[in-house]
Amino acid sequence: MVSDYIEEELQMMDEGAKPSMDNISAAIEVNDPIRVLNLDYIHTVDQNTALEEALEYMADNNKGCVGIRDEAGALVGIFTERDLLRRVVVKSINMKNSVIKDYMTRNPQMLSEEDPIAFALNRMSDGSYRHIPIMKNGEVRYMLSVKDIVDQISLAYRDKVLNLPPRLNQDSSSQYGG
Repeated sequence: MVSDYIEEELQMMDEGAKPSMDNISAAIEVNDPIRVLNLDYIHTVDQNTALEEALEYMADNNKGCVGIRDEAGALVGIFTERDLLRRVVVKSINMKNSVIKDYMTRNPQMLSEEDPIAFALNRMSDGSYRHIPIMKNGEVRYMLSVKDIVDQISLAYRDKVLNLPPRLNQDSSSQYGG
């Protein structure tokens, strides 16, 4: 598998190399439906989950957002890293004694997997948010993130994105970069 990738990279380095089929199949258009993206199933926690436990779940699953469900299993909100910063950390909330429903974003905007990617980008830009629950057959099934769209674009143009030379003399003020 790795050798296939190396072989493909060597082929692209040849001046006459044509784009690979992987790049063509990975290319997306903003009018394509959201379902063409490689979306992850939505990760959820119960609305009465302790805030600390929900944050551990997010960290363990490497998620920047979780869905919040009620007793019937319906999505009633989402909790994002931004919610953590603006509603919890800034106010020095005790995370062990608090429940997530008190700090979630209630009734989030939702889209269908058939809606165009452009519509999702417009909603994210207008609403200044990075996550949107996605419905399939009337049920919330996925969580769309800006990162999902960026990842797909990077995949489609990986020969241009991954082969960029490093910027010499680049200095980062933090060990975490950007």
